[in-house]
Amino acid sequence: MDLLKTKIYLDKLNREFARMTKDPENIVRIDVDIMASYVRELYDALLSEEPVYRHEPAPRKVASGRPLVSDAPPPPVPAPPPPPPAPAPPPMPEEVPPAAPPPPPPVVEEKIEVVVPVKAKTQSHTPVDADLLFEEKQAKELSEKLAEQPVSDLKKAIALNDRLLLTRELFAGDGKAFESAISALNGFSDFENAKAYLIEHCVTRYMWLDKKRVEEAKNFVKLVRRRYK
Repeated sequence: MDLLKTKIYLDKLNREFARMTKDPENIVRIDVDIMASYVRELYDALLSEEPVYRHEPAPRKVASGRPLVSDAPPPPVPAPPPPPPAPAPPPMPEEVPPAAPPPPPPVVEEKIEVVVPVKAKTQSHTPVDADLLFEEKQAKELSEKLAEQPVSDLKKAIALNDRLLLTRELFAGDGKAFESAISALNGFSDFENAKAYLIEHCVTRYMWLDKKRVEEAKNFVKLVRRRYK
């Protein structure tokens, strides 16, 4: 605690307080701020780590008017050496530039094969499993016989909803491929040529033997068979 500063600010507080009590009606904001600043300074002096102030008595004098050696003030205390400088921060590591991204792979232009409907050959190599799609069962019930009535034009025989379903399930959603197949099938004169065309251009390409498509493929083959009766 710094007693010297404490005494100074206590005196200032007392003087300011005495002045304010003489005219309490005219106390303004600045008077309050001054008192508050003195209180803060007093608080800092009380918490200060400065050496305690000691009142030195006046030196005793002898008849000659000179102070005694024992009453002389003590020699000044040398100031402590300054603290050593703070160590310099370690150097920042050099930033390694990010590696350049690899070049994009070359763009390979995919060649689209245009299937031109041609008259299929009578003889063709039929996959073993594909024969399941072309099995013909003899109709016994009247409803089955009515369902096998011949049609003259496959395009007219397929309703719009069935056309959309067949395009999605059997031709991978390719409407042009569906129309091309129907046109080719309408141009054949017998079912054998139609069968060879379906095996060569549709069964394998659009995976008609998949479990999800095999029943729909069988129904489509039945409709195609009716074109040649």
